[in-house]
Amino acid sequence: METTGASPEASGRRDAMLEALAFAAQRFLERPTWSECLDDVLCRLGESAGASRAYVFENHPPGDEPSTATLRSQWLAPETTSPFATGDELGYEDLDRWIELLSRGDVLAGPVRSMLEGERSHLEPSGIRSLLLVPVTVEGSWWGYVGFDDCVREREWPQVEVDLLRAAAGTLSAAIVRERAEAELRDTEERYRALAEHLPAVTYREALEDTPEDFYISPRVREVFGYTPEEWTWGGDFWVDRLHPEDRERVLALDAETNRTHEPYVAEYRFRKADGSYVWIHDEARLVVRPGGAGSWQGFFLDITERKEAEDKVARALAVERDAVRRLQAVDEMKNTFLQAVSHDLRTPLAAILGLAVTLERGNVALEGERDLAGRIATNARKLDRMVTDLLDLDRLSRGIVEPKLHPADVTELVRRVVADSDLLEGGRVSVEGDAIVANVDASKVERIVENLLANASRHTPEDTRVVVRVLPAEGGVTIVVDDDGPGIPPEMRREVFEPFRQGPDAPDHAPGVGIGLALVARFAELMGGRAWVQESPSGGASFRVYLRDGPRTSAEVGRAG
Repeated sequence: METTGASPEASGRRDAMLEALAFAAQRFLERPTWSECLDDVLCRLGESAGASRAYVFENHPPGDEPSTATLRSQWLAPETTSPFATGDELGYEDLDRWIELLSRGDVLAGPVRSMLEGERSHLEPSGIRSLLLVPVTVEGSWWGYVGFDDCVREREWPQVEVDLLRAAAGTLSAAIVRERAEAELRDTEERYRALAEHLPAVTYREALEDTPEDFYISPRVREVFGYTPEEWTWGGDFWVDRLHPEDRERVLALDAETNRTHEPYVAEYRFRKADGSYVWIHDEARLVVRPGGAGSWQGFFLDITERKEAEDKVARALAVERDAVRRLQAVDEMKNTFLQAVSHDLRTPLAAILGLAVTLERGNVALEGERDLAGRIATNARKLDRMVTDLLDLDRLSRGIVEPKLHPADVTELVRRVVADSDLLEGGRVSVEGDAIVANVDASKVERIVENLLANASRHTPEDTRVVVRVLPAEGGVTIVVDDDGPGIPPEMRREVFEPFRQGPDAPDHAPGVGIGLALVARFAELMGGRAWVQESPSGGASFRVYLRDGPRTSAEVGRAG
């Protein structure tokens, strides 16, 4: 059975699935209907997931209690067949567990042999050995599901792949919502045109010279706004007072401008009805001049609330899709940055180790030279070890399999020892200040925090920069402070520097590092109930601060302390 280990095959599949997910989001965004690109999307998703089949079923009726599901599209791997064709309907007999899981937004995944007997009877005749079903929820209702069959091997689907395929189902959901909203908008616009042709609007006439005798408003005002023609009096502030506060200035400015220029008046704004609610109205009028020079504005009000709501719905759906595309692009850029950093930063010390080892192998070096070469090999090997250890720790922390091992320790003494043993800041650039402070912490994680903060100072400050490490008592714990008098960190970057694979703009190309040291600092601190942040140091440089909570002690430790 396939495992979830981060093998090269699994990493490659994950990268392919990221690309397929970006492809799906882009296609759904570009095409007017989601169904016309569904075949292409399923092909890319199925191939990237290493599946034998990929398909989409739509429930009938949608919701928590569907009776059947219709196959909308399917993709088959080479030499794979399917007992179903597009348009076939399948029942949910003996699949109550599927309905319960999928309707509440959970996935159904795993080897077929581990499923219930009734479920296996649906799957085994089709040669399915492993299955993954991801629900598609549209506007809060369970619409259907995206499925992936593996007919070749049994496997447990890794969580990262499940999350990516969930995101793919989310892009389909967003596309369905957008298409519905656009259809609703088109329907609303068609109804608006029909209404306009039959004049189911409030018509009005208003004299250019503001004479009350020449004011008229049609009886439909009662149906649209709830006012009688007598209530909607000419002049005064009746109309002005009922304009929405956010629209009033704009509408009055346009009204004054058209009164001056006699150009046609066209405006859309919100107006308060008699019941206190607001409706969107389209207000359009033209100046009609009668013989003798007298003129009046003749126009109509039309309720366009439904059209406006449909437009807002489409805009929100498009915003959701664009946000999904932006997030996918950010993930792809982060992946590329990580691969480039690892390629460069692992190769540099490896090349140094190989070159130095070849020199030693030739044997044309004096004893003192051999010691120097061996020392340089050891230095580069330690750099490699630090990078590999950081990568492994970040992976374990991301998967939530790291637990702190808390024991009483003198944090100041820990810090002094790490600084004394470090080869990152040479020439007496770093000093340690602080009295003995005993706290219940994970000593190895504290050491890693200090090592990564020293490595960060070494990488991002000039060689003559002074670094001061202080250990201070804090409420409920202890704070480690690393101050430098270097260039500092801009305020807008002080949160980003703790994200994985982020490096500052001054990071030198020759210095190793894949941009995860500070991410580990923050996550180790959180593991021990603390946090990490950066602010400006008294000298104008950077002041990295890590608060560690004094964790609970066991009864044995309390007894020893007594």
